[in-house]
Amino acid sequence: MAKLWFQRSNGEEVFIADCATGKEVSVEVHKYLDKVNPSFKSYYTRVWEENGRVMLDVGSWSEFFAWEGKINDYFGSGEDIKSSYK
Repeated sequence: MAKLWFQRSNGEEVFIADCATGKEVSVEVHKYLDKVNPSFKSYYTRVWEENGRVMLDVGSWSEFFAWEGKINDYFGSGEDIKSSYK
């Protein structure tokens, strides 16, 4: 399990969940988005590795999610990540 954080534009990080796979990360990201801003719809997820963490941009451009897992673990399952949320 690796920690998933929400990185606010001011640099503050908020713990979201412990996740083992990219699919779990995706589910938790969308649960968090629905909780804090139900009207926000993410139409893409941009993913990259930075400072040993997997970074996710879901459309904010100034706020990101950071997962302490490995990029290969994020994509490694071969499953359709988006199929896990609505």
